[in-house]
Amino acid sequence: MTQLGELASIVETDRIGECSEFCVTGMVSYVVVYQDRLCHILVEDGAAAVDVIGSFASRQSPFPEPGDILRLDGRFAAIGPGRVQPRFSDFEIIGRAAPPEAAEAPADEIMGGKYDFRRAKLVGELRDVEPSGSDPCWNYLSIISGGRQYYAPIPTHGGGGGGGGGGGGGGELPELEALIGSTVRLDGFPDPHNCSFRFLDERRFIVASLDKIEILAPPPDDPFENAPSVESLHMLPPETLPRLGRHLAKGIITTIWQSRNALLKMQDGRIAVVEFSEAPGLRRGQAVEVIGYPSTDGFTLSLSRSIGRPTGGKQFEEPAVKELSEADMSNRMSNDYNLKTSMQGRRISVCGTIADFGDLQKEQKVLPLSVAGRLLDVDFSQAGDALDGIVPGCRMRIAGTCVLATENWPAISSGIKLRGIRLVVDRPEDVATLSRPPWWTPARLTAAIAILVLAIAAILVWNRQLRRLSEKRGRELFQERAASALAEQKKAERTRLAVEIHDSISQILTGAAMQLDAGETGAAKRILASCRRELRACLWDLRSRALDADGFADAVRETLAAHLGECNAVIDMDIPSSRMSEGLRHAALCIIREATVNAIRHGKARTVAVSGELDGRRLAFSVVDDGKGFDPSNVRDTKDGHFGITGMKERAKAFGGTVEISSSPESGTEVSVLLEDNNADKGGCI
Repeated sequence: MTQLGELASIVETDRIGECSEFCVTGMVSYVVVYQDRLCHILVEDGAAAVDVIGSFASRQSPFPEPGDILRLDGRFAAIGPGRVQPRFSDFEIIGRAAPPEAAEAPADEIMGGKYDFRRAKLVGELRDVEPSGSDPCWNYLSIISGGRQYYAPIPTHGGGGGGGGGGGGGGELPELEALIGSTVRLDGFPDPHNCSFRFLDERRFIVASLDKIEILAPPPDDPFENAPSVESLHMLPPETLPRLGRHLAKGIITTIWQSRNALLKMQDGRIAVVEFSEAPGLRRGQAVEVIGYPSTDGFTLSLSRSIGRPTGGKQFEEPAVKELSEADMSNRMSNDYNLKTSMQGRRISVCGTIADFGDLQKEQKVLPLSVAGRLLDVDFSQAGDALDGIVPGCRMRIAGTCVLATENWPAISSGIKLRGIRLVVDRPEDVATLSRPPWWTPARLTAAIAILVLAIAAILVWNRQLRRLSEKRGRELFQERAASALAEQKKAERTRLAVEIHDSISQILTGAAMQLDAGETGAAKRILASCRRELRACLWDLRSRALDADGFADAVRETLAAHLGECNAVIDMDIPSSRMSEGLRHAALCIIREATVNAIRHGKARTVAVSGELDGRRLAFSVVDDGKGFDPSNVRDTKDGHFGITGMKERAKAFGGTVEISSSPESGTEVSVLLEDNNADKGGCI
């Protein structure tokens, strides 16, 4: 698509068809730049005009100005149901011409469609200024011209555009509010597509910046002078009131709330709702005159953007207070018409309970009062001291002035649209506390339960941590005690080893030395051979795990295994090792081993039988063999290097026991031993 007329036709009919891209050429007549270098560019070629939007965020080139000839490349985008908008993606300034003049015509012609997307000038009275409810980049001007009301969007911040389009700063709210009441000429363009559901299909008149607003007549120095009265407004249709300029009303202020709102009882007895531009410094009961922009909900007159001043009117008479029961108040609150015709501006007294409220409500000094299941907003802004001590659940009797918040008159309704009910407290003495809530409220109970649950959870966590710490400390203490016990055990074993070496090997070596000194080499050799056997047995004990066996019979088998050779051992000792101390087990094993070795080496025994039993602390056992036997009365002594029988007796003696030997030549040998477990680790190697 290359013709601007085709582009304008698609925008007008909202039909893209098969072509969604365009490349057109035209002259710039107006530019509006707003947030983040977004812009509206008005382009025309004499026959057609169109608004193309886009962004300069990534471009280094200057903004186009009115009079520039542009080539625009872009495509269409949907902006709502059945509506399209051309958006450029690139442009090029290819020439320059004289910019077009703004059209000047009556407002109904400019806003009637004849000048859509063309630069024009709209003249009228600036009635009001409001920020956009949906886009913070825009403010809205309300213009009255030719008996009609129009809206003109203006950017909040200027975008830094050039020329006659986007230059100058944006329209900040305080600067625009200062112009209210002025007759102005707006330099902009009507846009049929700049609308919303709020404005339906009405055209907007877009203004680029504050310097596009020309003041033709500033607000009068005395705005009250020559201002028309509101007395005749009730004769007009309600829909015409928002299109009128400021009107004058006189009367007495019956109540004030939130500093800038008041009810005015006019001279004819009717009530007007007044919204001041700023806090007027007036007080309740004061005779005043007020000028503002009129509107109505169909029953009550409202004056917005008002200014007021006191007059020397009649003195204020405090109106009577009508006391309403909760049932009566509930009935009235359910009937909009009743409320409107009988409650607006009335002084009433009602009882109710303060409902839950938040910090914002308390800051604004507006608390909810529950009356027969319905909520009534109570405004304490003029009696803030009355709020002291009021908490949710307080039963209150409150007197105040009833104020109804309603919608402006709708064309298709014969009733009012009630937004809310406000009871304005005018004096602190109008508030009485009938009863206070009990300390133990559901909220506090919930809080107490929550605190208790948290405390229990904390205790459980603390107990868990304490248990873990206790277990850790217990393990550390056990390890310390185990290490200490192991050290003591090693010390005891070393002591036993030292005693064994001293009592046996040391004595044997001493005997060998004496024999050598006496020249008895044969006896010395026998003594040294006995010493070697004793030392070998001691070393075997050091390496053996026989003491760790669960049953004492197994310990005996493991002890004898290295000495039996072809000899057969029959062991009958069904005694758990755990019932015997380690010292007793060691002594018994040493005696059994010595008796068995003697039976095999000297008696040439082929079978050795070991049997025994444990009776409490007394261990009795015997070692019987089928060897050659010997004469016990003719036993060689230690001088000849024979320490076996002597060693067995010494071990038994260490445990308070005895060793008895029964034998005869060629009849075998029986060694009977009795030991008593005294839990003393004495005697023998490990």
